[in-house]
Amino acid sequence: MNRILALLMLAFYALPSQAEGYLDGNRLLARYEAKKRMVQDAASGLASDAIDAGFYIGYVQGAAEALTNSLCLPGKLPASSAEEVVGKYLQSHPKKLNEPASFLVRDALSEAYPCSKK
Repeated sequence: MNRILALLMLAFYALPSQAEGYLDGNRLLARYEAKKRMVQDAASGLASDAIDAGFYIGYVQGAAEALTNSLCLPGKLPASSAEEVVGKYLQSHPKKLNEPASFLVRDALSEAYPCSKK
């Protein structure tokens, strides 16, 4: 828990550097890949990976929360599940990476958790 909090704090301090342009799928995918590197080998992780991983985690968690009422997400969707769903979606849809990151998060979560038809 402390590690996630530290990563989120690092991402917060990196926000001014994000002002150079809007977040698209390419940038979000790069941050997902940084998160994977941090999880695989935290001991040798770079500070830039920690910042990008924290940014990715916070972005996906925030977007998932914001979309809760408009998508059919499971009631207690673990944050790590949302992060993996979005990351795998980005990797498997390279032609969409120029779209806004928020659209891609929405599309990934709605594809993974479709609304059941009644």
